[in-house]
Amino acid sequence: MDYSATAYICIFLAAILIGFSKTSVGGLVILAVPLVAIGFPGKQSTGIILPLMVFADLLAVLYYRRDCDWRVILKFFPLTAAGVGIGYLILDAIPNKVFDLVLGVTIIVMLLTGMVVERVKLGQIAQWSYTIVVGLLVGVATMLANAAGPLLGIYFLQLGMDKKGFIGTRSWYFLLLNAFKLPFSASIGLITADSLILNVMCIPLALLGGYIGYRLIGILNENIFKRCIQGAALIAAAQLIYSGIR
Repeated sequence: MDYSATAYICIFLAAILIGFSKTSVGGLVILAVPLVAIGFPGKQSTGIILPLMVFADLLAVLYYRRDCDWRVILKFFPLTAAGVGIGYLILDAIPNKVFDLVLGVTIIVMLLTGMVVERVKLGQIAQWSYTIVVGLLVGVATMLANAAGPLLGIYFLQLGMDKKGFIGTRSWYFLLLNAFKLPFSASIGLITADSLILNVMCIPLALLGGYIGYRLIGILNENIFKRCIQGAALIAAAQLIYSGIR
């Protein structure tokens, strides 16, 4: 491995951030993506970050393994799997900047939609239509940019989950989703022996971030937790829009 000092600093900081996000408010994982991209060019950063996210998902599942609503996963995961397939097919067809801009705007629209959903009871057809669109978009976003966290977080909030149920369901969901993505990323050369060695080096830092996140969640009440999820999604949207227009 012949990586620069900047590359090592970026991936080590990203490992802490990923571990923290997976066991706490989530959504902030998206900030690790541009951080890793500073040290690793192009789509190489996607392959480096994915196995690390799978490890952090495993850590989160260990903490919250009893707090999962499997009905949500069984309903939503097939849609996301289809979205991953779509993302795989269009991986080289959509410029990264265009996708980042569209995704950032979509997150803001979902935040605004969430405010409406909290006050207006949607009909059955509208609920299913919304679920299908979000499910497919989550799959495409995670395949193209490892950026599904904010979308899924907003959707789960709209389901009215409590704090532990939210994190437990999200943890299991992303473990399944990111593991599902591994063969796709490996088949196009994004995951290599060198990138896996780098992932192993990052494990202690991901553990540290995960522990900090777990301890933080214990002191947050439900309302503050909800605002943190929305705030993280807004930060992610701003980062994506900035990346898309710069």
